[in-house]
Amino acid sequence: MPLDLAHPAAFGAALTAIAGFLDVVAYVTFSHLYVSFMSGNSIHLGMSLATLRVSDIAAISGVVAAFVFGAAAGTLLQDHAGPRLLPLALGIEAGLLLIAAAASSVTHSTLCLLPVAMAMGLQNVLHQMSGKTSVGKGFVSGALVRLGQSIARLRSREPDPSGTATLFVGWMAFVAGAAGGALLIAPLGLVACLLLAAGVLVALLIADFLCY
Repeated sequence: MPLDLAHPAAFGAALTAIAGFLDVVAYVTFSHLYVSFMSGNSIHLGMSLATLRVSDIAAISGVVAAFVFGAAAGTLLQDHAGPRLLPLALGIEAGLLLIAAAASSVTHSTLCLLPVAMAMGLQNVLHQMSGKTSVGKGFVSGALVRLGQSIARLRSREPDPSGTATLFVGWMAFVAGAAGGALLIAPLGLVACLLLAAGVLVALLIADFLCY
């Protein structure tokens, strides 16, 4: 069931930017690991299996498992939360990022990534905020395929220019978030970047509350 938001496109773009931001923060900090882009992690897992790099296999498998667990938790929310889905999901995501930030202040370990990957798995389950707007997904290739399909159909009998624009903005948001992560991870560090992302989620939660 679509989520009822006052500004679904803005929410979708913000969540997608957070996914790109956190992917780069994790990639730079933890040996090219991602927290939302599981295709990249799957490639790294295959390479690690081929070379029998046990430590890398364990780290990547842990992140993938955390992502899947987050997706399962998000599905339970989606099935039972009803209109409370968005605030609950945003609150849980922010909490998971705060847990990761606290863990990162104590130890520099890939275990710190597990709550972040869990949060991204949960976020990916929020399939639709409106009838057309995808929410913060890490499936960039799929989004670009849909963008190409949408462009091809602009000259059809039922063109959807708003859908094309939404897909393009979503991709740009992911890229912009990734650029922000690349710019900020060195001067701010991991803990501050996680707190920043959590702060954005809290701001989105407050904005959603104020809209109603």
